[in-house]
Order: sequence, then C-alpha cells, then structure tokens
Amino acid sequence: MTRMASVAGILAIGLALVAVLTPGSANAIEVKKSLYASTPAPSEGGGGPAPPNPLTPALRQKLADTIASESDTYVAQESEKKASGEIYVDLESAKFKYIPAVNNGKTEVTAKLEGAEYKGPKSGTGKGAPTGKRKVLVFKYRLDGENWTEIEQPAWQDAEQGKKQAAEK
Repeated sequence: MTRMASVAGILAIGLALVAVLTPGSANAIEVKKSLYASTPAPSEGGGGPAPPNPLTPALRQKLADTIASESDTYVAQESEKKASGEIYVDLESAKFKYIPAVNNGKTEVTAKLEGAEYKGPKSGTGKGAPTGKRKVLVFKYRLDGENWTEIEQPAWQDAEQGKKQAAEK
C-alpha cells in the first residue's frame, strides 16, 4: 500500500509541476506575440516604406567624389595641426553622413564629417589627449542638372551645437 501511495505522490507532484510550468511559458509566448503584432506608434515614423532615393548611383558617386576631393584639404590641415602639437580633429577615420533635402524644387545635400578633438601629441607621434569635444565639418551642395554646386563654404561646428540646431527645426 505504501508503495502505491509513493508512486501516486510522485505522479501528483509531476503533474503539478507540469501544470504550473506549462501555462506560464504558454502565456509568455502569447504576450510576446501580442506585443509584436501591435501597430507602430505615431512617434515611430508612422510606418510605410521610405521614399525612393531620387539620386541615381552616378549622381551619388559624383557627389561623393566632389566632397572627398574638397575634404582632402581639411584632412591635410588637421594632420598638420596634429604633427605640430596643436589641437586637431581626427578626421582620418571619420565617415560622411549625408542628409538630403528638397528646397525650392532643387535637391540639396548636407554632408557631415564628424571627429573627436585632441590636443596634439608633444612628441609628434600618437593621437595626443582627447579634449572630450566632437567637431563636425559641414558641406552643403545643390544638384544643378548633372552637376553639384557648393551652396556654402564648408564650416566647422561643435557636434552639440549641430544637434541643438537640428532639434530646433
């Protein structure tokens, strides 16, 4: 009799564990499914596909080449500052961020090259000491037919200043 009671007790405990664990994991799956099935909130961009890029690959390449050749001067200037121990912006590993816009029916692009600011090394080698600031070199171009025209001379901005200006717009 005791043997039957112990077998029945083990079965009862096993069934209780299965009953307790199974609904918990099933409910978690249901919750996850319902979370991901909801529609996006209006603050998430409203959904829908992004508009197609109006620039052909050839125009994009021409813009990249134009900006790259102009930025070479600035990269060289910052390298000279670094070599002479002055405060400089590390642009050697920076990548451009392109921000397209349409203004008065014309395609305009703002290209930003952002880098960390450093105090030049005293020995002329190494990176030097970071100042904790980030600087952005801003280029602005407009598409005129098949050619890119510079709208403004490239200008330096503090990265924080650029973020504040973008937030105000």
